[in-house]
Amino acid sequence: MISEEDMERYAQAAKCHDCLSWHKHCNAECCKIIFLKIDPKELDKPGKYITIRPAVPFSDWRYFWFHDVEYLRGVLRFKKDRIIAVGRKVMYIHDCKMLNGNMCKLHKKGKPELCKALTLETAKLSGTPFELTDNCLFKYKCKEVKEND
Repeated sequence: MISEEDMERYAQAAKCHDCLSWHKHCNAECCKIIFLKIDPKELDKPGKYITIRPAVPFSDWRYFWFHDVEYLRGVLRFKKDRIIAVGRKVMYIHDCKMLNGNMCKLHKKGKPELCKALTLETAKLSGTPFELTDNCLFKYKCKEVKEND
């Protein structure tokens, strides 16, 4: 059973066409969290950092720099003191340097390629590399689409 609050969110999501107008609901969660595809047991290893070699080379290193992640010779270094695990999900928590309040300073000029790649179409794909936050506009829009099919 869907709560009245969720029903209201679905209705608002149907009218909303972009992330900027949704920030009052999501508090810019996607600009504060990077989901790491690692086993939570990796956090038990000694050291200050978790290092990850991306499976796919990426061209927009700025996205990670904005989140205070080091990128050196094809390896990303995430500071352990900013990582939390909730069940099997491992999240790196750090506000993007481009946030001003909950608004992105880059939206008018463009966003990092990784951010541009998340659209309603890519959010709907199974096996997508994106992890939607709990209050993401696309999460509500995808559920709305699936329920109406």
